[in-house]
Amino acid sequence: MIRFVRILAALGALSVGLSCASAPTSGPDAFPLDPREGLAGPFPAQVEKGWSELRQGKAAAAEAEFEAASRPTPKIAAEIGRVEALVVADRPRDALPLCRKLLSAGEPTVPLLVACGEAHSRSGDPVVAHTLYRQALARASNRPRLAARADELRSSARDWLVVAARAAAQDEKWKEARSEIARAIELAPDNSAVRRAAGEIEEAAGEAEKALSRYREAIELDSKDHEAAEKVGELALAVKDYALAVSIFDKLAGEDPRFAPRAEEARHAFRVANWPAPEREAAQSLKLTRAGAATLVWWMYPEIREARVSGGVIASDALSRRDSRAITRAVALGLLEVDRDTHRVNPAAHLGAVSASRLLLRLLLVVAPADRELPCLGGSRRVPRAAADSLAAAVGCGLLPEDEAGVISGPVFTKALDRVRALASPESEPGEQ
Repeated sequence: MIRFVRILAALGALSVGLSCASAPTSGPDAFPLDPREGLAGPFPAQVEKGWSELRQGKAAAAEAEFEAASRPTPKIAAEIGRVEALVVADRPRDALPLCRKLLSAGEPTVPLLVACGEAHSRSGDPVVAHTLYRQALARASNRPRLAARADELRSSARDWLVVAARAAAQDEKWKEARSEIARAIELAPDNSAVRRAAGEIEEAAGEAEKALSRYREAIELDSKDHEAAEKVGELALAVKDYALAVSIFDKLAGEDPRFAPRAEEARHAFRVANWPAPEREAAQSLKLTRAGAATLVWWMYPEIREARVSGGVIASDALSRRDSRAITRAVALGLLEVDRDTHRVNPAAHLGAVSASRLLLRLLLVVAPADRELPCLGGSRRVPRAAADSLAAAVGCGLLPEDEAGVISGPVFTKALDRVRALASPESEPGEQ
């Protein structure tokens, strides 16, 4: 009996110096974790006490206990506890050197990976933090709160990488930018915003085709990503993939009226893409010349080539030009005015809004049947003489936009020529005018 009591006393004395002889099989499901988890005992009593202090949020007391447990020889559980205590005490950067030492010393435990993950996260590096949490989850099963935290860090790491990639692109460090955005895509393969960011980087690098591919990936992932879709449409126009541009902008216009003008521009570009070079250049020009306007009328209205003319006006500066037939026909029909004193039509001059309005109204009167009513002209078949009146009539007929007052562009003029055709067509209803 005396011997049995002595054994019990010895066991009690041992329990004062050491905590349990083996690591707990289960414990908390979120940081901080029991630093003894995954390690074989025995453990100094100070580790148990430090863990108790840490669970109560007493970081300074816990750190002191863990430091005491590591004297004179460092103990792994105590060192892990120190990392946790430093992070809880809001001193994550102080924990990083200790993390580097412990992580390189051997096979890391789940508590060490999680603690160092938190140290990196709270030091502003979610990318490394997420990597460490993933490693922890590979060693731990059925830890939903750890998995949830890893997902949070994945999102933060993704955003951090996107910001880093954009910063590198701003400095024209294209290799670095592509590397960072590739890592972001790896973290979030189904995120359209990341693919859009990748497209922006390629676009900034001057790689239009690669950018277009990335933007298309974005809208494949999210058909409602209008920002990516708009970029696809714009780049499609830039690389002259007009069919793609039309399909994109038509779809956008169906969902948001703001895109209707771009859809119309895309259709215009698609339409003129295969026109002969002179007509195509005129139709796409930002500032249409008078010769360009004559060329477009000649191309889009074959009937005026055979129209009867009675005037004998000659434009001396058009006779030697390659486009002389189009210009002289426009002059003969009164579509373009010639200076009576110099006999010049100034074909290279830009077409202003007033000249364009008179040209379009006169063309309408030429091609519209004599019995065709033109309510937008107030029942008259004459072009107003005053500049302001002719411009107002062209706007009233829907030939020119209300705010068109400067030089006319090729797309605006081409659209106006289509409108003339619609007004003159017997199939159109008066209400359409």
